[in-house]
Amino acid sequence: MLSKRLTRAMVIMVTLVVLITMNSGIGAAKKRVIGFIPMTLNNEFFIVMCNAAKMEAEQLGVDILVQAGQRHASTEEQLQIIENMIIRKVDAICIVPASPVGLMPALKKAEAAGIPVINVDTEFDADLVSKSGLKPIPFVGTDNYAAARLAGEYAVKLLGGKGRVAILTGLAGQQSGVDRRNGFYDVVKGKLDVVAEQTANWEIEQGYNVCQNILQAHRDLALVFACNDNMALGALRAIKEARRDVKVIGFDGIPEALKSVAEGGLTATIAQRPTEMRRQAVRLAVDMLNGKTVPKDTRVGAAVITVENAREFAKSLEKYK
Repeated sequence: MLSKRLTRAMVIMVTLVVLITMNSGIGAAKKRVIGFIPMTLNNEFFIVMCNAAKMEAEQLGVDILVQAGQRHASTEEQLQIIENMIIRKVDAICIVPASPVGLMPALKKAEAAGIPVINVDTEFDADLVSKSGLKPIPFVGTDNYAAARLAGEYAVKLLGGKGRVAILTGLAGQQSGVDRRNGFYDVVKGKLDVVAEQTANWEIEQGYNVCQNILQAHRDLALVFACNDNMALGALRAIKEARRDVKVIGFDGIPEALKSVAEGGLTATIAQRPTEMRRQAVRLAVDMLNGKTVPKDTRVGAAVITVENAREFAKSLEKYK
């Protein structure tokens, strides 16, 4: 009888040891979670970026949690999303900020919680980051100034060095928009006549409305440079409705814009590489979690997309749509 009791006791103990080991193994095998916060998902550019991030995360054995605000200027929503991710105890956060300055309180909470942050596409104000007592935040994105210079060079060539142009700018204060405006302007000044500059806040409808007003004020307008494709597509609609012959250059290389370029709508777009941005961002986040030293500034290239290469470039994005 004693022997049987001992045997049963040993079986129970072995079972408990196995269960503890299994539970311990499950905990050790739990995937890291990287929070991914684009500016909005109402823009194909960010949809492509997020899908690329998910694919890269699968290869690296981590999970991606994507959350975004409704609009490009959704700073308050981004603040809440960061707070929620801190509560959920994500392992790292990659963010395209809606504001270069308004997110500092949430970033301080993330740093205090030991959650590393990667800045993607639109740069935080580095001086404000430092003044807020935060450690430097690694950045991954396009050299927007250099890329916009490509747009300026193409516009000058397209118009033969003369003509009136308008610039549609992005959200006030965002460094990416400032750099795109300046890159284009610094090339065309003294060669083309910039007759209008107005923000359309990265939005299609605002691009449409703003361009309608510019077209009414400038009957001899030759070209519009929009600092993103959403605004460019809105401007193109206004131009078509007005039955005017005005060329439009966008910026981003989103699928809808590439389709428009291929079909003779938009004249060109400056294509960023959102898939490469997202891959780099996820890799940096994983490297930081593994204790590696990462570069503070990682830049990806850009290219002028015209009717000659639009379809080829669009094919390279198909799997991320």
